[in-house]
Amino acid sequence: MSRPERIDCVLFDCDGVLIDSEPIAARRNVVVFGRMGIPATFEDCLTMCGQDGKTTIPTIGAKYGIDVTAEQFFAAKRECIDAGAIEAVSYRMPEADTLPGVHGVLRRLRAAGVLTGLVSTTVSSHILVGLDRFELASMFDCIVTGDMVERHKPDPMPYQTAMDYLHVDPAHTVVVEDSPAGVRSGLAAGCYVLGFRGSATVRQDVSAANEVLDNYFDFDLV
Repeated sequence: MSRPERIDCVLFDCDGVLIDSEPIAARRNVVVFGRMGIPATFEDCLTMCGQDGKTTIPTIGAKYGIDVTAEQFFAAKRECIDAGAIEAVSYRMPEADTLPGVHGVLRRLRAAGVLTGLVSTTVSSHILVGLDRFELASMFDCIVTGDMVERHKPDPMPYQTAMDYLHVDPAHTVVVEDSPAGVRSGLAAGCYVLGFRGSATVRQDVSAANEVLDNYFDFDLV
């Protein structure tokens, strides 16, 4: 698929695309696995980024010979939060920050009259913390979070929901994603997908995307 001749809308994932939060999430998950007696490494937990925990969590447990479900993991995470062992929201951590060039790209898109949306699997209560802290909320015409849709990436529903709200055609919509599941979601929704590899720590396989973007300073859609 070639780039759309006319771009009406650009939809962004959040973690690893707008906010460099995935390494923080991985470190938190190491603590949670440790509470469960599973010696998962930072590298193990990076495999959870942008993926469905129902698949990745049992896989990590199996690596160490321990059966664990996503439900058990999230219950243990809540215990860690309640005990003060980890911060509840990654975006509150001091080291959390936006990816370089994010604000500039969003301003350019909006100045050009291109609609912008945020489409994330993260729940809305957490997303709002990040948008507020990094002054991003006013830069989006639409926000779709994990608790707003029945099916998550790689299903196309999250991106379809955003496009339906904005009344835009997939043929004139670009998706920016950093995970295999996100790339598949955008492609399944009929969009042109940019695979983003701007994080210095987490670089997932985005080879299935229509185009790869290494940083926002090379963003040339507008």
